[in-house]
Amino acid sequence: MIERAEVLSFTVTESVGLLTREFHVRLLNFSPSGCLVETNTRVDIGTIGFLQFVIDGKEFADDVQVVRCQHIEGAGSLYHIGARFLWTEAATKGTLRRALERPVRSNAGSRSPRAV
Repeated sequence: MIERAEVLSFTVTESVGLLTREFHVRLLNFSPSGCLVETNTRVDIGTIGFLQFVIDGKEFADDVQVVRCQHIEGAGSLYHIGARFLWTEAATKGTLRRALERPVRSNAGSRSPRAV
């Protein structure tokens, strides 16, 4: 049996860094391609992040990219942020895409999604 190992190397010509920050958001709306959240923190368009929610007592998360950040006039420091889901992995059980695609029965018996 012949085994072959290949070593790949590369040179980084630019500095690479990662800054993280955590803040609370409220889910306003969603679609198969993204969601709209509300927060009190401005986020730059193009920012890539990790969005995590607890829905019906279970944690769900997905990678997202901010495509819109709109200040809400007259609401102090309140922003609506549009984010698109990044398909860095398939929509499996623990992803927001999977959690938000299935409707939940409300008390009135109609089918509507909800986030807690």
